Amino acid sequence: MLKVREIRDDGPTRTRFRLGEGDGAPPPETLSRLVAVAGQLLTENGLSGTFRRSGPWEVVLEVAVGARHFLHEGILFAALDAVNDPIKSPTLTLFSKGPGS
Repeated sequence: MLKVREIRDDGPTRTRFRLGEGDGAPPPETLSRLVAVAGQLLTENGLSGTFRRSGPWEVVLEVAVGARHFLHEGILFAALDAVNDPIKSPTLTLFSKGPGS
């Protein structure tokens, strides 16, 4: 199960989320699905910003100065729920499984 291990602000426009799965780094395809779902949620909620992978352990959220909203971090946690257990997040089930599922 993918979990957030650490959240760290990296200046006013960037937040780093260190992730893990068990005792190791999550598979790259899992992080890619997480970023895709989080990006979709940003769009659906009318929020600016971009989530992207940053190495084997991290996802980065980049938001312009002054555009940060309290929902931004919640978006990542909602995406985690969808990737970890799509059945519990039925509105994101198909999207979280990835293309061709």
